[in-house]
Amino acid sequence: MAAPMNSEIESVSLFNPRPLVLHGYVFPFIILYISWLYCWFGVYGIEDYFEAGVIAVVAIGILQILVCLFCHWSVHIKCALTCNRAKDPYQASLVKIVPTENNGFPLVAELHHEENEEKPTVDIWFNFQKTKYIYDAEEKKQFLAVKFPVDHSMEFYQGWKGYKDEMEIFKAVKQYGSNSVVMEIPEFSELFKERATAPFFVFQVFCVGLWCLDEYWYYSVFTLVMLVMFEATLVKQQLRNLQEIRKMGNKPYFVN
Repeated sequence: MAAPMNSEIESVSLFNPRPLVLHGYVFPFIILYISWLYCWFGVYGIEDYFEAGVIAVVAIGILQILVCLFCHWSVHIKCALTCNRAKDPYQASLVKIVPTENNGFPLVAELHHEENEEKPTVDIWFNFQKTKYIYDAEEKKQFLAVKFPVDHSMEFYQGWKGYKDEMEIFKAVKQYGSNSVVMEIPEFSELFKERATAPFFVFQVFCVGLWCLDEYWYYSVFTLVMLVMFEATLVKQQLRNLQEIRKMGNKPYFVN
């Protein structure tokens, strides 16, 4: 699908989520587990090939975990394994946004559908980096950023008396959003999940799992606990830094 007409977004793609059982890290591995268990129990024999069977099950489990992590690390892989591509914006529920270079990271956002109170149509829009993009179904056939009334004459702005009633204010806020920029501080669980799924931390946990095969497994468990505590400490420090940065902002005040 064509990208919005600005310099921040390179392309957008429409998707619909699949049921959980049809995800790429669920359904294929169910077939793998069933196939191997059938071969292990029915063909080779569970007693004769006990160690080989356990190793194969563990290998399939590790592969499944890696596929899940790849879905977390890459938006493109996540969309390919968990979603179906859609062509009609009116039938899609998700949108994959690929920004231009140095303008953020790709992400999947919810595609909103709202009834238009003034026209018998449906407004389709999504938010990306505090900007609202609305689908222009009449002319451009693509998503466009909300256009603010900034091209009127000086006389128009000097004679503007503001919105007269609550309904006009409600419509303006719905279309343009509130005139405020708030630095949102993420939750502890969100930041910890981000650090716990980082490739280097996953590699450390995998090494700890290998060390647990040794006789002195309690040293490996102690190492894992220390790693988790260290990451939790870093997350707490990051939250404190974000709160300090948020306090540096100027407080709003009334203009007479």
